[in-house]
Amino acid sequence: MTAMNAMNATGTDTDTGTAPDRPATAWPLENVLVSAALAAQRVSWIDAPARAFGLKPFTRRELTRQVLAQVRRARSGRPTRMATAFGAFLMPFSGADADGLVRRGEEAGALGTVHVLDAEGRRTILIPHVAPPPTLDPVAVRSAATAAAAELLAARQPDGSFDRDGWKDAARRLARVLVLGAEAAQDTLVSEILQAVTRSANPAEHEARGAALNRRIDPYVPERADAGTARDYLAHALDVVTRALTEVAPEAFALLAEAPPLPAGERAERSVAEALRRRPPLPATVHAVVEPFRWQDLTVGAGTEILCATAWLRDLDEGSAPDPTDPLDGPAPDLSAELCAARVPCAAADLGALAAAELVRALAAAADRDVPTDVGTRETPHAARTSPVMGAGPAHYAALAAAGARSLEEHARRLADCAQQPGWNHDAFGERCRMTLLAHAERCATAASDARRAAEWLTN
Repeated sequence: MTAMNAMNATGTDTDTGTAPDRPATAWPLENVLVSAALAAQRVSWIDAPARAFGLKPFTRRELTRQVLAQVRRARSGRPTRMATAFGAFLMPFSGADADGLVRRGEEAGALGTVHVLDAEGRRTILIPHVAPPPTLDPVAVRSAATAAAAELLAARQPDGSFDRDGWKDAARRLARVLVLGAEAAQDTLVSEILQAVTRSANPAEHEARGAALNRRIDPYVPERADAGTARDYLAHALDVVTRALTEVAPEAFALLAEAPPLPAGERAERSVAEALRRRPPLPATVHAVVEPFRWQDLTVGAGTEILCATAWLRDLDEGSAPDPTDPLDGPAPDLSAELCAARVPCAAADLGALAAAELVRALAAAADRDVPTDVGTRETPHAARTSPVMGAGPAHYAALAAAGARSLEEHARRLADCAQQPGWNHDAFGERCRMTLLAHAERCATAASDARRAAEWLTN
């Protein structure tokens, strides 16, 4: 590889000795296909036929991956200007290109507001990344997470489930303690203002609400710190850590049932990483370009919007959409960057990922202690047997359905084993009992099959 190519592969600015080009523009048909993929994300029921017939290649996520893969091949993998149903974007087709474009734009001071783009096409303004990192204290994070887990467990419903609002309240309290300090534990207003800021789509509205958040955070700024920078970091960190604890942690707790038998800490980390991979909290972000800058051999003009579709790009880079039915095996990847739109290391994202893992670990450890043991029987993992967590997403209910299927299969096996015992051989009554047991075993096996299909429908 030449030196020039080596620099290009890293996504850094490269002087080729020639005038840089403008990004290519997609053909109308390519625009239509990508627009359809964007629009389809908001119609969840269209996956139902594919799920019903076990046709995973025809689910929205897999069809989207195939469409983008085709466009990427046609465009030689280069970032392309796309006219979509949600706006005109410069769209990179690999994670490396997305990282390189955004990183170079940030280095050049050429990027402005970052928006989160949801499946409905709505935009909300993201609190910007701020660099100064705190010193992570894993012991303090674990202690605070353990206390929050105890609070959640004490407030469980009679059926063992967690109340949605109760989970959010505990998660936001934990985020305040970790970011602002123990004195902010009861300051619910700061979290309410933060929620208003994160829902802002209008720049003036976002600025006004952001100013209110800054005023509320001011009392928590450490002494001898640069007030402005520290306050901006605390706002960013509170946003990121709150997102991790309210969105990622419940999804990760639901996925514990799929984790391999590992120590509690490793299982929690694996589940958090998988939750970030399957359902990234920032699935698509839009980065506004306010000044022209050069990346590799391209000039990105002012007024351009760079669309970084995080979840889609990972599917493209991996070659297929993640299969939620796969077990959580292999090493846990570092996906803390999924919590922050900046393409640089983020201390707040690291804190959010650690906090989510510690909360899941504490919940799992306490739940495991509550499992009644029955000598001579195989226990279903408690994380899989718990009731729905605060009405969590499809992955949680898929895990519950899969756990139910395993339980039914186990019950069917035990009934069949019981029916095989020689004690039923003595008379007609015993034989009728045997046939009844086998009939129950067959019904359990059928129910297990139905539950497994339901889990597949929820996860595809």
